[in-house]
Amino acid sequence: MKSIRAAATAAAVALTLPALLLARQNIVKNGSVEYGGGPGAIDQQIADQWTEVGTNVERSGAYSYVPATGHALKAFGDGDNTSVAAYQEIPGFSPGQSVTATVRLFSPANDKLGGSGQAGLRLEFLDFFGGTLGGIHEIYALNSSSPADTWLLATVGPFTAPANTVKVRITCRLTWTIGNVSGAAYWDDVQVTANGGPNAVANGDFETAGPSPGQSAYGIDDWLGFNDQEKSDAFAEHGSYSLQLGTHSNYSGLYQEMKQLVDGDHLYMIAWVLNPSSDPLTGSSRAGIKLEFSVPGGAPPPIETLPFTQDSPNDVWTLVTLDTTVPDDVTVAKAVMVYFADGGTTGSVYVDSARAERGGAPGVNQLLNPSFEQGLGGADGLSNWTELYSDGVSQLRKSCFAIPAHNGNCAAKGTGAAPAFLVQEFTVVPGEALHLEAYFRSPSADPLTGGAAKCGVKLEWVLGTLPETVDIGDQENQIVAGAPQNTWIPVVIDYDMPAGTAAITRFVDIIEKGSGLTGKVYFDSHEAVVTNLFNGCDADGDDDEDMIDFANFQRCYNGPSVTPPWNCIVNDSNDDGDVDGSDWDYFRPRITGPN
Repeated sequence: MKSIRAAATAAAVALTLPALLLARQNIVKNGSVEYGGGPGAIDQQIADQWTEVGTNVERSGAYSYVPATGHALKAFGDGDNTSVAAYQEIPGFSPGQSVTATVRLFSPANDKLGGSGQAGLRLEFLDFFGGTLGGIHEIYALNSSSPADTWLLATVGPFTAPANTVKVRITCRLTWTIGNVSGAAYWDDVQVTANGGPNAVANGDFETAGPSPGQSAYGIDDWLGFNDQEKSDAFAEHGSYSLQLGTHSNYSGLYQEMKQLVDGDHLYMIAWVLNPSSDPLTGSSRAGIKLEFSVPGGAPPPIETLPFTQDSPNDVWTLVTLDTTVPDDVTVAKAVMVYFADGGTTGSVYVDSARAERGGAPGVNQLLNPSFEQGLGGADGLSNWTELYSDGVSQLRKSCFAIPAHNGNCAAKGTGAAPAFLVQEFTVVPGEALHLEAYFRSPSADPLTGGAAKCGVKLEWVLGTLPETVDIGDQENQIVAGAPQNTWIPVVIDYDMPAGTAAITRFVDIIEKGSGLTGKVYFDSHEAVVTNLFNGCDADGDDDEDMIDFANFQRCYNGPSVTPPWNCIVNDSNDDGDVDGSDWDYFRPRITGPN
């Protein structure tokens, strides 16, 4: 096959399967990123004309005051800081003017602002050099005692602009005591007027998205995105568009679920990536493609025990245990630390000293980093654990020295008004005993409240053996800071499914922020071709060889020793790097027509 290898795998095993099922087939759709609405499909996170302070502030379409189905500014707290904000500086003001600022504030019942969080509006008068004149004028009208699902009016002023005033700064701000905040706040209809004149705030209703990186989870057909990603016409290796990934978040990317493959199948994946000179990768940032796997069939139902509630004692580590037998055919178990909350939940819960013990290996903890000591903290900041949450606000994350840990100095802290989980996989043997435990604690200074809130442990099951993820890290499927700029570079994974495996495959483009604070990359021209059974050239992955595939062959045909363009690997039947007469001789007798 190809000379580039991305992972060492077991030898291929011959299969007897229907020919067209695993023909030479492209199994990725919209690989050239031409189809789909791009960043306008859902809202970009950055509001035009506004400058964000902190990462947990964004433009949102979840709630709106004006218009009723529009947008607002959303903010939420975290465990490591004390405030987030978005501000706008407005020129054209002068001394002696009477200035008033107003805003509407809101917190939803299903994610109500809690703890010490308070949201409000700040007005400052600025001189020519940006210095504040006459102090800070502010009001915090939204807190944990405010009514939910109600737009509240907050007013700052009127105040007389001091001498030397040339502009004002208006700030939407959420503040809290470190480690003591939950829920979200929203701002809309921001207005600043001088002497009763027109509103001077640009985009005060947050309806216009800014040019900064945003989210487009469903904006590119057949792909799903996460964090800082969007369709772009800035560069294209094929067609007019590509995928832009940035470093606004620790990890950002796009992925597509492809077909199920089994042992012996040979998958060749390629994408082209560009490192732009205008904003290249910096520091230890890197980008590339991954191959991930998921279970193709249904696994046995999970089991859980969630006895830790608001009625559990505060300031005491409470042991939660779960004992069971590994079901038939299960070879991998998932240990899950559960923080289950709803819209009425406030407070915090800590978990520590997790342990999973197999009957076949008594006395051995199967979990790595069981006391949550390793990792940098923040989102996905616990080594060996995967963080899952449903709303982007609730979390179960590393917290050190906030309370006396059960073991070491750190624990995992759960907050927010929606479920959050920490997950770790480990191997098991069908039929053996399995014990899972962890300690839970809620502090009296910030106790868990809300009748539906409950915490504990859970076991989920994986049937069969999944291959290990082919991650970025191999020089053939990634680029790093210092990579050639303004040049399309191929990144490749060439992979044999190991013996005894069966899985749904997933094509992933990803950028990792690393220690770099800036940078973008662009991905284009994705191909994913199953090559081990050459009984057709199925360019569109629909399990036949028809006129659509013939049209693709015509486009790809370029003669001997000429590198073919995008989506032509499927037509290179003899694997010699071109599409020529020998490939036509292979293709022509295998035309089947539509399914």
